[in-house]
Amino acid sequence: MKFTTRPIKSFAFVFDWVLLLLVVLIAGIGIINLTSIANILPKPLHNTQMLWLGLGFVFVALPCALFDYRHYARFGNIIYGIGIAFLVIVLIFGTEFNGSKRWLNMGFFHMQPSELMKVAMVIFLAKYFSEHEHRQHYNLKTLLPVFAAIGLPMLLIFLEPDLGTALLVGLVAGIMTLFEGVKKKTIAALVCIMIASAPLAWTVMHDYQRSRVLTFLQIEEDPYGSDWQVKNSVIAVGSGGLAGRGYGQSTQVQKGFVPEPENDFALANWAEEYGFLGVLTLLMIYFMLLMWAIYIAWTARDRFGMLLAIGMATIIFWQVLVNTAMVVRWAPVVGITLPLISYGGSSVLCMMFCIGILMNVSIHRRISQSNRAAAALK
Repeated sequence: MKFTTRPIKSFAFVFDWVLLLLVVLIAGIGIINLTSIANILPKPLHNTQMLWLGLGFVFVALPCALFDYRHYARFGNIIYGIGIAFLVIVLIFGTEFNGSKRWLNMGFFHMQPSELMKVAMVIFLAKYFSEHEHRQHYNLKTLLPVFAAIGLPMLLIFLEPDLGTALLVGLVAGIMTLFEGVKKKTIAALVCIMIASAPLAWTVMHDYQRSRVLTFLQIEEDPYGSDWQVKNSVIAVGSGGLAGRGYGQSTQVQKGFVPEPENDFALANWAEEYGFLGVLTLLMIYFMLLMWAIYIAWTARDRFGMLLAIGMATIIFWQVLVNTAMVVRWAPVVGITLPLISYGGSSVLCMMFCIGILMNVSIHRRISQSNRAAAALK
């Protein structure tokens, strides 16, 4: 019996090893970061994080990479509908923690539907824009269906309440819409509408959300009150200096001055232990990941694939930007995690969906190029 290695070689040829390498580097930094603070956590979360990364890669990223992404367009509306259904279910049956209903108890873990809604939103918009191309750019009238599709999940997520993720969904959708092309008058009108609605948004925000905004604007007013977390995060980042204190030597984090160093403020621990150079290295890897994602979008074989890749890259971009800004007090604390660095099953799964779909677009781009090259030789 003869065995052939051609399929394996073919898959190795089209597989995006650059994307995988960048993801492994970021995830590895996240594991190192969690390991260094294991002694101050109730349980060693780095082991659980490695489990989530492994399961996410095998059962989410790989299937997403191998399932032809053009099928996502066929099921785009269904995927969006499932996302909305989960957001409604979590409001009714969700597990409440710190006054918020953001998680569904799945038995072996708590799922956060809003994380997965970010991916569903990108798939839906990619499908919509690829099927409704306006060469003269979009105006308010032609964007009404888009606004409705964006506004519904934002409202449901806000009601949990989760202001940060609601805004993130809006930011991701907004960038995808602008990428498609919007008339300047329409952009100006939207900006005016947002400014005019700011007072209404302030009145419907919860007390703790308004407190976070005020803390951001008046950081020195109450150093031992609501801004305790972010103030000590800034101290931790600054105390890292150029090269950091070293592995496991972060005094601010190790002594408990920075709450949640495994989640929203994971970057504060990394900055204190590895300093400016360590943070710069991490951000450069993120930058390379984003540039590679843009390259995948630019060379995608069709419009839908390009929009998918742009959307997934936008999710990663906004999460890195907002989380970094939170940690150094350039933005209010809104509970946005740092991709593949912060601990959390739902966050990891969301990123694995993003990586898997990016890998999918990249693989089929290479297959298409290979097929064209083979046809040219005939």
